[in-house]
Amino acid sequence: MPSLSQFLHRFYHQYIGGRSNQKNSNAPEKSFMGHYVEWRAKRLAAIVEHYSPRFFAGKTMVEIGCGHGDIGAFFAALGAQVTCSDARASHMRVVRRRHPLVTAQQADMDKPWPFPPSDVVIHLGVLYHLTNIWENLRAACNGCRHLILETEVSDSDDPALVLKIAETGFDQAYGGTGSRPSGTAVEAVLKECGMKFQRITDDRCNSGMHRYDWPVKNTGTWQHGLRRFWFAEKI
Repeated sequence: MPSLSQFLHRFYHQYIGGRSNQKNSNAPEKSFMGHYVEWRAKRLAAIVEHYSPRFFAGKTMVEIGCGHGDIGAFFAALGAQVTCSDARASHMRVVRRRHPLVTAQQADMDKPWPFPPSDVVIHLGVLYHLTNIWENLRAACNGCRHLILETEVSDSDDPALVLKIAETGFDQAYGGTGSRPSGTAVEAVLKECGMKFQRITDDRCNSGMHRYDWPVKNTGTWQHGLRRFWFAEKI
């Protein structure tokens, strides 16, 4: 079996290196470059380490809030049947042009879940850009066997805390309002939905401002980069 580093090299060669070296790329094509490159690679490494590369062959997968679909396309290259979804039509046009191995489906995750059941849902950096966070999370849990969940959270262990935040930008809330729940609140919903889970507690995915190994101090506030990452599975 190829090593993890070989798989990541393949990812960089196919989906990152080729893009960043395009002399005639326009600005929208490069929207998810910069700090995203290392951060994306580290999260992919953590996912592949957790499941193994062979796990994904033949699996049905849905990636929500996919941006330009680079993460979903990586798993398609490992043999998964992947649907990449985002609320923004401009992002979907890039996905369709760039990644022929995936199915592109535009969908707003603040609306009802539009996908049939799948083996895996990739839910990275989406929850905190939604207003209807618990409806979405419950639907994701009910729509898969394995949920890969990552989000920005509040500095709190209050299971009722959810801060509402105004957002603008190509990679922010489509509806203009995001949410910052506590990690404890997220875990309560996972348990309610019959999911067992493991959380990344070390620094393997830390990248730039993004941190996963920070201690809760219960300030009841939020700041960019305070994140949590779970691997969840239906019991």
